[in-house]
Amino acid sequence: MNPAEATSDDQEPALGEAPSRLVEDALASTVALLGFEVLLVEWLGAGRGRIVRLYLDHPNGVTLDDCARMTRIISDALDAAEADPEQRALAALLSQPYTLEVSSPGIERPLVRRAHFQRFVGHRVVIRTYRPAREDSNQRTFHGVLAHTEEDPEHTGDDRRGVVVIRETDSDALVRLPIDGIRRAHLVYEG
Repeated sequence: MNPAEATSDDQEPALGEAPSRLVEDALASTVALLGFEVLLVEWLGAGRGRIVRLYLDHPNGVTLDDCARMTRIISDALDAAEADPEQRALAALLSQPYTLEVSSPGIERPLVRRAHFQRFVGHRVVIRTYRPAREDSNQRTFHGVLAHTEEDPEHTGDDRRGVVVIRETDSDALVRLPIDGIRRAHLVYEG
């Protein structure tokens, strides 16, 4: 594994959510002990060009020094998790070469959980969905302002479920987007 500093590009994740969740679950408690949150885990590329990109957040922000320090800690934590006999799926995932990148969320920070969206109600966002949100349209990319969020009553307390409501920029219409149908969402820099 080659730890490297984060880069920012618009590559789409190469793998589905399950591998990302394995990595996030393996790291969440270690990262939390140090006061950070795993905001997002992405798998990019394929073969020897695989990249595991982690976005970390911290109440005081995330510096370049934080990223360098956390890269070493996360690398060690992943090595330990890979050696755990009860983590066979994670071990299989990590057994192939990959590059680890640790990044701050940046000014166009990704939004993943309902709490992330709720924190930025009133801000401009871009949201890409897996499927069209409406039967009468093929639209999968939405530009607008976060209006509010709603908890999923069938999955109370699950921050990865619920609905995000945005007011579209071009039509001023309210659009309801289920969180589990969101492929990628991020804030739009308004500076």
